[in-house]
Amino acid sequence: MGYRSAVGLTLTKAGVEELNKILQTVNEERRNAASNLLQCADIHYSDNRSGAELWYWEWLKWYPEYLDVSVFEELMDEVDHEDFRFIRIGEDEDDTENRGDFRENPFEMDLRRDIFMMKPR
Repeated sequence: MGYRSAVGLTLTKAGVEELNKILQTVNEERRNAASNLLQCADIHYSDNRSGAELWYWEWLKWYPEYLDVSVFEELMDEVDHEDFRFIRIGEDEDDTENRGDFRENPFEMDLRRDIFMMKPR
């Protein structure tokens, strides 16, 4: 079945525009790989007021050796850190990745760990 992660990405309007510009500069195979990853998101929201966008993958194999993931990570390295927020939570308790400075995003996407417990019956 493989190791899975929850992955979230939110971009400012400028970040969306920058990512689209960068996508136009890469070859077709790499552009398609990144576009396919965005299109397979479980959730995709757009904020009409700010132009920000959010993508969320609930249970994704996020392996750097996969073309779509490696291309996507390279592309995100080119987007200004103020224009995105990227969070990945792997299955292991200590496996998290948190990049970008777009913390005041309209979707309130943030990294949070909770302790959950059921009440005794």
